[in-house]
This record gives sequence, C-alpha cells and structure tokens, in this order.
Amino acid sequence: MILMIESLVKDFSTKCEYVDARVHESSKEIVVLENGETNNIFTNNKSLGVRVLFKGGWGMAYSYNPDNARELFNKALKIAKLTPNPISDFNPPKSVTADKKYPYKTDPFSIEPINKIKLLKSFESKLKNNEAVKNVKSLLVNSRINKKIIAPGVNIKQEYTINDFKIAVTAREGAVIQSTIDIYSKLGGYEVINSLNIDERSNKLLEQINRLLHAKAPKPERASIVCDPRMTGLFFHEAVGHACEADTIINQASVFQGMKNKMVASKEVNLVDDPTIKERGFYWYDDEGVKASPTKLISNGKLTGLLHSLKTANKLDEEPTGNGRTMNAESPPIPRMSNTLLKPGEWGFEELIKEAGNGYLVKGFTGGEVDPITGQFSFGATECYRIVNGEVAEPLRDVTLAGSILETLKDIKVGSDSKKTRLASNCGKAGQLVRVGEKCPSILIKEAVIGGSA
Repeated sequence: MILMIESLVKDFSTKCEYVDARVHESSKEIVVLENGETNNIFTNNKSLGVRVLFKGGWGMAYSYNPDNARELFNKALKIAKLTPNPISDFNPPKSVTADKKYPYKTDPFSIEPINKIKLLKSFESKLKNNEAVKNVKSLLVNSRINKKIIAPGVNIKQEYTINDFKIAVTAREGAVIQSTIDIYSKLGGYEVINSLNIDERSNKLLEQINRLLHAKAPKPERASIVCDPRMTGLFFHEAVGHACEADTIINQASVFQGMKNKMVASKEVNLVDDPTIKERGFYWYDDEGVKASPTKLISNGKLTGLLHSLKTANKLDEEPTGNGRTMNAESPPIPRMSNTLLKPGEWGFEELIKEAGNGYLVKGFTGGEVDPITGQFSFGATECYRIVNGEVAEPLRDVTLAGSILETLKDIKVGSDSKKTRLASNCGKAGQLVRVGEKCPSILIKEAVIGGSA
C-alpha cells in the first residue's frame, strides 16, 4: 500500500503545484473502573488523507480504506479544481527521509487487562476507605500511533506510545459535595504506569478532597493572585498560546492582532513553544513533514513569533515553524501548540507569596473559557488559599480566576520553580484533539478577579 501511495504522490506532483498524503494508524486499549464495575475497550483505526494544491485551490479527501488510494487522489484533485483560491509561491517542506520510534521498555499492549484492572482497583480501594468518598472513577488508556507522511521529497514515519492515567473522586459531607481529580500522562511504555505510587497519589487526593469539603467560597474581588505551575500552564496555553497560532491572526480572531514585535507582556515573560523536549507534546516532525524546532513567541515581553503551518507561513510570508498538526489523516493540518514553556524567572515561590501581600494562591485547574478576540478569560481552580500579610492562610473552594489577557500579561512576576504542568490532556481546536504539554513556573499576577460561589 505504501509503495502505491508513494507512486501516486510522484504521479500527481506532475499534475498540480503540491500534493501530500498522510497514513494514520492507531491502536488503543481503555480500561475503566467505577465503583467496582469494569469496562475494557479495544480500538484499531487506519485512515488515509490526501491533499492537493491546484492553481491556488486546495482539495482534500480521506478514507478508512487506504486501498482506494487512487480514487482519493483523483477526488482531492477534483475538489481542488473546484476551489479556486489563488496563492503565490507556495513553499513545500524540505526534502527528508526519516523513520522514528519513541523508545519504551515494556509494551503496554503486552500487559493483560486483568493486571491493569488490578492496579485501578488498588487505587479505588485505598480511596474508598474514606467514608466521605462516594464515587471513584478511574481510567487507564494505552495508545500507539503510527504516522506516515509522504510528499515530493518527503517520506517520514513516526511511532509514539502513550500512557494516560486519570482518577476522579467525589466526596460528600452533609450537604457539601466536592470533586477532585488526579491525572498523569507520559510517552513511553508500561513502565510509566508501573512507576505510579498508589499510596502517595491516593493520600494526596484524600487530603485535597478533605480540604475542599471544609473550605468556604470567597467573595468576588480584585486582588493579587499567585498561580501555581499548573494554573500558569493553563493560562499561557489557553489565553496566550492559542492567540499566537497564525490562523487566528489571519482570521482576525486573536487579541494579538497587529502586535507582532510590540510589547505585550511584562519584561519577565519569555514564552517558547518547543516540540523537541521530551514532554507530552513531543514530536520529531509535524504532520506536514516540517522538522520540529523551538519557536520564541514572547521574548522579554515582546511578541516575537507565531506558530505556523505551511499554509499560514505562505499567507504571512514567514517561515514554517513545524506546528502544522492534525488529529488524524482525515483532518487538515492547522497551526497547533506542542509544549508551551514559560522560562523561569528570578522570584522564589515564598517571595511571590510575600509580594502578593493580601491576595490568593490558586492551584491546579478545572477548565475555563477564553474569548480570543476580546481577550477576556475565566478559569476554574482546583484549590485556592487566602494569602494574608504575605503568608498562606485558610483554604477556599469553588474558585474562578478571571481577567483580561493583555492587562494580566503586563502585570506578571515570574517564579523560578518551573515544573511539568500538563500532566494528561489533549488540546481541542476546530474539532481536532492533539497531544500538548506545558512546563511553567509559578507567577504573581498583580491584579485579577477572584470569584466563588456560596
């Protein structure tokens, strides 16, 4: 099949300005345990996507039956001919041949499901020993993804093995109900899962849920906010990183519209997208065959870079950055983040707390919303503590952090305690989910809105 696709790419490259093909194969085993009930799911998927550029028009076709390759190439070309959208001097990726495989010690697919269920039951048993805990749902996902990218001069194969662990706990005491979650994800083999410390992680969850059950919600106010590395990671990914994806600039849907090479943040802010570090968003080549490399987004407070696919780089007359990513072969490559890194600053964590004076410490996240055009954001925190006279005081619950992206960026002091923060998650955009990671320190926001519910 691959030889046939290679031949078709060569053939169609003489009929149009550009052609590429992506073969995507994935295997996944999902083990779910909820209050003693188990569910075991296996999935296997294979698809082929073909993209053609003809006289400035793009056409794309895909199928779950790669044996129909010639039909797909013809269909993509036909669509391209019906979709005029003149572009000039399209720059294809550089010629490269590569065969990459992320290493692992123990193949997760060689582990019997009963052993995976046993692991989850150990967590559940430990947590259910607490009378306040009413529901425990745990999830273990082992995935293997094979990607093949074929274009004129480009022939790349990449394989990734990924392990995702998630456990959600709901507890009740009187009329108060609270939930918390532990998530972890890493590229590699089953040794990643074997390294999980059941006692340590379970005890941390129980301590957290106990604090939440006995905490109070704060009243809304503007105050100084210290964000732990996980909340920092969420802010810079959702509120800043997406606004640096070049298609949002082209579509006039970014708060950074027209601000390239201008100051957008405190001079302490140095933000980089880097798919080359071995975190969750790692890859060797993007899904268009462009070699992965770091991209400086904000340097000493100045907006210095955007994340590009081949199409957006051509549109804005800039170099591709290796961020053209897809969820699968049936999805088009679009600019996406990989690993979002906020470079460590000079403030120690205790110094940030002291500098806050009277304010709040927010830890972890439960989700949120961002308006990319107005720049308004609102994020839920897993935990929160009041800061009184420069010291961490009583815990709070049901807390949200809200503000304006540009105002917030200009009032940030950056800590020195950089940590991996995207412990297990995918990023969604335009109906596509891709692996991402963050590595960020704590930060102090001079003023933002803190809110809660009674």
